[in-house]
Amino acid sequence: MFKQIERLKADGVGIIYISHRLEEIRKVADRLVVMRDGNTVENFDTGDVPIRTIVESMVGRDLNQMFPTIPVPKDEVCIEVKNLSSPNGTFHDINFSVKKGEIFGIAGLIGAGRTEMVRAITGADPIATGQVFLHGKDITPSTPTHSIENGVVLVPEDRKLQGLVLDHSIEDNIAYANLSTISKFGFISPGSIKKYAAAGIARFGVKGSGGQNAGEMSGGNQQKVILAKWLAKDPKVVVLDEPTRGIDVGARSSIYEIIVELANKGIAVIVVSSDLEEVLGISNRIMVMAEGKMTGILDRDKANDVSVMELATAFG
Repeated sequence: MFKQIERLKADGVGIIYISHRLEEIRKVADRLVVMRDGNTVENFDTGDVPIRTIVESMVGRDLNQMFPTIPVPKDEVCIEVKNLSSPNGTFHDINFSVKKGEIFGIAGLIGAGRTEMVRAITGADPIATGQVFLHGKDITPSTPTHSIENGVVLVPEDRKLQGLVLDHSIEDNIAYANLSTISKFGFISPGSIKKYAAAGIARFGVKGSGGQNAGEMSGGNQQKVILAKWLAKDPKVVVLDEPTRGIDVGARSSIYEIIVELANKGIAVIVVSSDLEEVLGISNRIMVMAEGKMTGILDRDKANDVSVMELATAFG
C-alpha cells in the first residue's frame, strides 16, 4: 500500500489519508490535520510528529492526564461473588466484592477466564456452583433478564455481535432494552422511541442522528449507544468487558469519563481489560486471574505493571 501511495505522489496526485493508526499516518503524511468533535483542532506542517503530540491533540489534554481522577468508593458493599465456578472449568472458586462507587478492574492474559466469569455473574453463561449477592440479597442469575431485573447489566466484549443490532437505527437499539418504560398501555409510538432515545444520545454525546444505523458509526459511538441503552435502566452494577477495544484514543478518553461518572453516582463498576495501562489507570482495585483462578486482588497503590503481570502468570 505504501508503495502505491508513493507512486501516486510521484505522479503528482494529491492524497487525503484518513486512519486511526497513528504510526501508519506518520509514515505516509507530508502534513497532518487532527480533528476532534467535528472540528479541526491542530494543523502540522509535517507528518513527522511524535505520536504523543498527536494523541494529546486528539484527546485535548496532556497524555499524563489521559485517565480522569477516580473517586473514593463508599464503605457499603454493592455486589459480592462467592465461590463461583463454571460447569466447564473456565473459572473456579472466584470470590470478590465491589463497593458502591468503586471501579473494580479485572486483569489477566487471554484464556484466563475473565470474560466467562463476568458473563456468568450477569446471567449470560451458566454457573455450576457459587452465588451472587446484591446488597446482601442472593440474586444468582439464571438468565440475562434475571440479572437485568436485579440491576446488573453487561456491556459485552463484542459490541458488534452481542451489543447492537447493526442494521437497525440508534434509536431502535436504545429502545430495545427499554420497551416497558417507553410503552403506554402496551403501545409504542415512533415518536416516543425518538424522544426517549434522544435523551440517551445527548447524555453520552453520541455523534450521529437517531435514525442512523448503528453499523454506520465509529466504534466509540457504538459503545456509547450500548451504554445509553443500559444506563437508561438506572442499574446498580455495570460490567464492562473490554470497553475501549478497537476505539480511537479520543473516544477512549470519553469512555473513561463515563466510567468515572458512573462511580461518582454510587454505581459499582466492573471493568475487564486486556490493556494493562487502562486497568491500572481506571481502577480502585484490580483482581488478577490466571487459568481460571483468582490469583490476587491489588489495591491501587500496590498495583503496577510488574505486580499485575506476576499474578497474571502465576500458573499452576
